[in-house]
Amino acid sequence: MAKGDPEPDIELETIIVPVDGSRLGEQVFPHVVTLANALDLKVTLLRATAAVEKFGAMHGYEHLEGTAGLHFQSFDDMAKEIREQVVNYLEGLADSLREQGVAKVERQIIRGPADEVIVDVALETPDNLVAMTTHGRSGPARWTLGSVTDRVVRHSGDPVLVIMTG
Repeated sequence: MAKGDPEPDIELETIIVPVDGSRLGEQVFPHVVTLANALDLKVTLLRATAAVEKFGAMHGYEHLEGTAGLHFQSFDDMAKEIREQVVNYLEGLADSLREQGVAKVERQIIRGPADEVIVDVALETPDNLVAMTTHGRSGPARWTLGSVTDRVVRHSGDPVLVIMTG
């Protein structure tokens, strides 16, 4: 920085990238790679997963032991299989980032609603940028569905890079 240049308002250390396993969520990665490599930033891959109670409520199950049609002996077996799939997914993303030159990558899996998990991690991580994609819905569709992105932008406390897709 030349003498007399103003100091930057923010110093970044980490890019938090919430992922949900969708192609939409992965569209942010070219931007993340560019920023991480240019600024030598750590990338945190973040996956929010439903809590047991929430999963049961979403699917109408109070207890999953022996439920017809499921290929698991118990909810614990199902939860373990889902967690293994999430870990494998995150490991694949981390490997891809490393192959593209990103030196520092970590993974976090946290139970809870996506917007709350993302905001909590952002508030707990100093000098971060959250990078995510959204459909960019507006009007009644946004009111009805809610917007994780909107809540993250309003409450994370740090910058948010939002890539809008068609």
